[in-house]
This record gives sequence, C-alpha cells and structure tokens, in this order.
Amino acid sequence: MLDASKMKLNNNTMMRGLSEFSATAILMIFSCIGCTANQQDHNHGILIASLIQGMAVVMIMHIFGFISGAHANPCVSIACCLLGHIGSHMMIFYVASQLAGATFGYFLLHQMVPQATIMSSKLGNCIVEPMEGLSYVQILSIEGFLAAVMTFAWCALWDVRSGRFLDSVTLRIGCLITACHLVGAQLTGATMNPAKLLIPTLYNGNLETVLMQLSGQLVACIIVPQIWHFVFSQRYRPLRVENSERPSPELYLTP
Repeated sequence: MLDASKMKLNNNTMMRGLSEFSATAILMIFSCIGCTANQQDHNHGILIASLIQGMAVVMIMHIFGFISGAHANPCVSIACCLLGHIGSHMMIFYVASQLAGATFGYFLLHQMVPQATIMSSKLGNCIVEPMEGLSYVQILSIEGFLAAVMTFAWCALWDVRSGRFLDSVTLRIGCLITACHLVGAQLTGATMNPAKLLIPTLYNGNLETVLMQLSGQLVACIIVPQIWHFVFSQRYRPLRVENSERPSPELYLTP
C-alpha cells in the first residue's frame, strides 16, 4: 500500500513536469513563429506579435492549467514557491521542465521554419536585444517593471479572494501579456520569461546581451511576492470556540 501511494505521487509529479515541458515548448514555438512570420511587416509586426504572445498564453492555460497551473515561465514558478503554493523541490522541477521545454520548442522551430527565414534577422531567430541608447539601469527597470506587472497578475490569480472571478482568467492573463508586450517589445523585447529569453540566446552564443533583462525579471519575481504577502494579503486570526470538545483550527475570522 505504501509503495502504491508513492508511485501515485511520482506519477502525479511527472505529469505536472510533462505539462510544464509541453506548455513551455508550445509557448516558445507559437511566440517565435509569430515573430518570424511577421518580421517584415514593420507597420503591424509588433501588434501581431503581441497578440500572438497573449493568445499563446491563453491557449496553454486552457490546455494545461488544471494539470500544473500552466506557468510555462520560471518567474511564475519562483513567485508561486515564495508565496507557499508549491514547495521548493517542485519549483526546481518546474523550472527544469520549463527550460527543457523551451529548448525542445526552439529545436522544433528550426525544423519547421526555413533556415533562411530564421537567420534573416535577430527577430526572426527569436533573439531580443535592448534598444540602442538605453542604459543598463533603464533596461533592468523596464524589464523588471513588465515582469512585476505580470507577477502581480499571477499573485492575484492565486489569492483565495479571487475565487469568484476565475471564469475568464485565461483571457485576462493573455490580454495582460499582450499589453506588456506592446509596451516593451521595442525597448527590451518584453519577454518577461527567462526560458524564452535564455534558450535562443544560449543557442546563438551571446549571453551578455540579455543579462540586464534576465536580472530585471528575477528581481521582480522575488520582490513582488513579498509585496503581495505583506501589503495585499489579508491577515487572519484563529477563531476560538468556547465550551467545545474539539478544537477547530480551520475556522478563522478576519481582523
């Protein structure tokens, strides 16, 4: 009986890891193909690419959300762990699955799209670089701000008080990603996702160009959960029931 319960737990963990792997691979393929297919359209390319980014998030949340949460983003998993919704070991497993999924998705991208099209520009190769003239502080601040907005949205989603407002959550998160991408795509790339940022850069061997974006994303996903916990989360105190034979620690009252 004990062995069976362990196997069940292991199967559940593997299923969640495969969910994150698949979600990140699909996200990488759709977002990069969107950039590749519209790189020549200078008038509407950013708008179309931003819509594709948002709709890709909607799609993976609908497919994989009830399995693993459909984070598909190390920043989201780190924030989820810091808020106590998943353990540290599960967070590490999520991040590893996401990086592996992004690598596999980028590999499939190179198999599906002609090399001449991919290599015709950095945007076609899914490589983001900050706008010329931006300082290191500006790059870190812009990417950190965009990642913070995204992390705040996920923190709100996980809050128990938002339970009545989950009917259209996939569309709302997708619209938020689209808005952030529209604002920051021409400035820093607005990936808001270390997996999407790192894998194409490592594949092409120029990590120094994305260190500020990566730093901003990681700072945001560490600070925002603390702000949410200490500023926006309600505090509860135990409800003491007198003359009760059994304590009821599950009962709470707001201050």
